[in-house]
Amino acid sequence: MTQIATAELSLTLDQLLPAPPARVYDAWLDPGFLARFMSPCAGGSVPEASVDARVGGAYRIVMNDGSRDIPHHGTYLEMQRPHRLRFTWQSPHSVEGSVVTLTLTPEGEGTRLVLRQDRFAHEGARDGHIKGWTSILNQLAQAL
Repeated sequence: MTQIATAELSLTLDQLLPAPPARVYDAWLDPGFLARFMSPCAGGSVPEASVDARVGGAYRIVMNDGSRDIPHHGTYLEMQRPHRLRFTWQSPHSVEGSVVTLTLTPEGEGTRLVLRQDRFAHEGARDGHIKGWTSILNQLAQAL
């Protein structure tokens, strides 16, 4: 599902994951586990992932799409284990002030993850992130 906010572009994706919320939440803060799913495309890789898992702490993830390294970094803004995680998102394809919010809700034996990212320069950038996040969430489901 995609939304256009009043003054800026945003995206919202929804994924059912086969693990309880605490396990899903922890996956986003474990550098080794991030390396298993934070690739923007099938066949990509994550040659570098580091996490300082605290509000105000930073993360760095270098994604490789098969031909080049794409650095991503940001700061954790909110951490409510196991229900909510918010962080800034900076990359060559994002704009200043972009924020990602993960909301985790138990559903059956698994977790409903809703990912929202706010602020894109244009619709093409948003659409590219939809493709990237969809791939990441599918890989997360497989890794769990």
